[in-house]
Amino acid sequence: MPNELERRAIQRLLNQARALGVPDDQIPKVIHEMAAGDGPTCGGAIGWVRLHPDDQEIRGCCWGEVVKGPAHCICWEPEYDIEQGEPVMPAAAAEIQVRPGGMCAPDENDRDGGCAYRPGSAEMRSVEAELLREMPLGGDVFFCHEGMRRPARWRHPDGRVIAAHPSDYHALFVRGLPFRANGRVGFICAGWDAWNRRWTNQEIKEMEASDRA
Repeated sequence: MPNELERRAIQRLLNQARALGVPDDQIPKVIHEMAAGDGPTCGGAIGWVRLHPDDQEIRGCCWGEVVKGPAHCICWEPEYDIEQGEPVMPAAAAEIQVRPGGMCAPDENDRDGGCAYRPGSAEMRSVEAELLREMPLGGDVFFCHEGMRRPARWRHPDGRVIAAHPSDYHALFVRGLPFRANGRVGFICAGWDAWNRRWTNQEIKEMEASDRA
């Protein structure tokens, strides 16, 4: 299932197509499904279909798989390579801090592309770029994935196993906050923070200019 950022990006793309006069029946069905949040339901199903595009066998393991096919199977279970610690709720908002050291860099194996806000990142070269930049304006906070747990592999009850995608983070959410594997609340993304400060400074300048007028 697309995450909220992806769903918003897909919805914007859909709106742009409609504004250009593209009839809904000419827009791929999968776009409509993803905009509605009705895309593939778990990373294991998505990964299996990508690795085995010719496997269309209906195994009857769950309702999603029977009705919509292998990409919608919800039976796949993540196996984590790190245990999730018990969440420690922050006592005050000040305990939720921006990631120290600035934006994340890509890892040495180039498996993880680093901060989504980093110039030249895949996100900054995609339809999501404008949404990412505008997130602070709507009060939406973007958290850093550093320290979040992620599956090492996905396992299906019938015995199939596939490796998980290195960027498939599974943070534990409690009261709307994502927690790192060590039980501490996640860092606010340094890239998001930079854009938040940029928008804030721009608003201050505009207010000062208005006062002088």
